[in-house]
Amino acid sequence: MDKSHKLQRYDRKDYSELVEFPVEIVGRDSVVRRYTFEDSIRLYQRRISCAPIRHRDPELIDAEVVHCRSRIEQLRRSYFHRYGWGTPEGTPGAEEWFGDLSGELAAFLCRVFSVEGRPEVTIDPVEREHDGISTWYVVRRADEPSSDRPPLRGKPRGSGMLLYLHRFEGTAADSVRERFFTMLKELDRTGRGGGDAEKLLAFHHTMDCGFVLTGRGGDFAAFVPHRDDSLPPIEVTPTPWDDVLETVRRGDHEAAIRRCRELVREQPWHRHAYVAGALLSTAHGDHLAGEDLAFVGTRYFPTDGVVRYYLALCRWRLGRVGEGERGLREALELSPDVAAARLALALLLVRTRRAREAAALLRDGEGVEPDDRKGGLELENLGRWIRWRRALSWGAALLVAGGLALLVPLLALGASLAIVGIGLGVFGAVAFQRQLDAIDMRQRYDEIAHGMRRLQRRPPEAVVS
Repeated sequence: MDKSHKLQRYDRKDYSELVEFPVEIVGRDSVVRRYTFEDSIRLYQRRISCAPIRHRDPELIDAEVVHCRSRIEQLRRSYFHRYGWGTPEGTPGAEEWFGDLSGELAAFLCRVFSVEGRPEVTIDPVEREHDGISTWYVVRRADEPSSDRPPLRGKPRGSGMLLYLHRFEGTAADSVRERFFTMLKELDRTGRGGGDAEKLLAFHHTMDCGFVLTGRGGDFAAFVPHRDDSLPPIEVTPTPWDDVLETVRRGDHEAAIRRCRELVREQPWHRHAYVAGALLSTAHGDHLAGEDLAFVGTRYFPTDGVVRYYLALCRWRLGRVGEGERGLREALELSPDVAAARLALALLLVRTRRAREAAALLRDGEGVEPDDRKGGLELENLGRWIRWRRALSWGAALLVAGGLALLVPLLALGASLAIVGIGLGVFGAVAFQRQLDAIDMRQRYDEIAHGMRRLQRRPPEAVVS
């Protein structure tokens, strides 16, 4: 089947009708299969992940992704239409609050409360969405007090639960996903004790969202009667990024590089994976692999100075000095506080006999707080050595010039001064070169430790465009 015919097939699909559950879906083998709501959502989300593998043409990949997202939206809309909770007239509806996730949330609440029809709940906002996370107050209507008993001032009726909604969307998706799993781990830890501590009732996550439902310890059994609090604590599966960090901690850097490459294929907006993969690759001398990862990272994060720094570093170490210098300058324009980028550019300038430019670069950075304390100290150290080398060079030049001037009237003295000047110049050049090598070596030796610390300090949402 040619490309134009495939694109026409996508264009002819209709997503407006409501579907029944379980839903019947025709597979690529022309076999009709029945799927629950949850399984049908997972099916189309897997197809989104596999689109770049199934299709090579960018237009077909885009068409497949748009089709699958439209089907997911249709399935969620249909599920909420048939099983969603109602809202009193005059109050915002669920679709106004939760948008396309209303159906996903309805299915989650039906599972938690073990109801086959519509869940009888009231949901009120606590904290509106901020950085991809919003908080909601959920009360089962069966648990609400009678209308003749007024609620406490400033509090919703009844004993409620807190719902934390995480949206894994856009460039901050990976950061929100990590915070979702971190919340689960913290609730699992704090909820094992007694008292009124917040306890985890249930959680659910898909490719684009995550729900966490919690309740106070004293009301825990009343919220979900079928839950047994004596069951062992919920085991939270580590995220792929947790696997990378653990592999780095074990010192298996080659495996960590492989995991980073797999991670960016699965989650192309995972900024940490690009940086860590490029950092580990160039630290181990595989500059081509580092360049590949960093280059792709710059396509997704064009204003991230750290990603740009590793791309430039790899190119410099591959011998492409001009590209490396341009990349380092671009990195500093984007992130002037990255001490490693300023130090690398200063070393490059000195090694290409432009010490005056290097000194000016270091002076420009004096008013910028470096992101790494040790990197800041190395910048100060390099600046002192550049000044020392300049003073020694001038001293050596004056001695040689004075010696040459005295050669005719005072041959012995003039020769001695000239020899001392030449020796001083050679000594200064050798000592300066050794210091440059030492600074460069220390930077390479500490690159992984400092780079990983820098990575943890810089959230991806601070640098994306």
